[in-house]
Amino acid sequence: MTSKEAIRRKLLKVRDGLTSAERRQWNIAIQERFFALPMVVSARRIMLFLAFGSEVDTWLLLDQAIALGKEVVAPVCLPETKALALYPITCRTEAEPGHWGIHEPRKVGEPVAPHTLDVVVVPGVAFDGRGNRIGYGGGYYDRFLEQATQAWKVGVCYDLQLLEDVPAAKHDIPVDVLVTETQTIIMCEVGAHG
Repeated sequence: MTSKEAIRRKLLKVRDGLTSAERRQWNIAIQERFFALPMVVSARRIMLFLAFGSEVDTWLLLDQAIALGKEVVAPVCLPETKALALYPITCRTEAEPGHWGIHEPRKVGEPVAPHTLDVVVVPGVAFDGRGNRIGYGGGYYDRFLEQATQAWKVGVCYDLQLLEDVPAAKHDIPVDVLVTETQTIIMCEVGAHG
């Protein structure tokens, strides 16, 4: 099982098979670990993907970030350019189904520039301990992360999505931090970033 597509198929099947009780318990643990990160504590502007299907429940992260007074933005998929545009979101009800049925914020005002982000929460199907990831195959996040140069890139996933080695290409951009329900892995020193 070396190809990204084979890994993607296998792990999505396993993740989709989680019980709602497992998912609820693990999501709360991930939420606690995420908000304990020093870069999240000090962050002013956080980008969150809005969870879809069996992904880690980032809606919990949205609720807490807003309660803490953080400025939160979320991506809108632009399939014609295979890019992401960022717009503010201040509550769950501001999101509506967009491309592929994934919830997106309303496109109100000008999009937020990626270089103004402090933390970017990155989705993925699989990650390894060096920060390499396998996404869903569209390349949206790799293109986007090239522009979010100041931001800490934080991957969130369940332990079952953490592999020993994930195949990575030159253009793949690794995350700086990985948070699961049982561990937090920081790839570089906090003072050495940005």
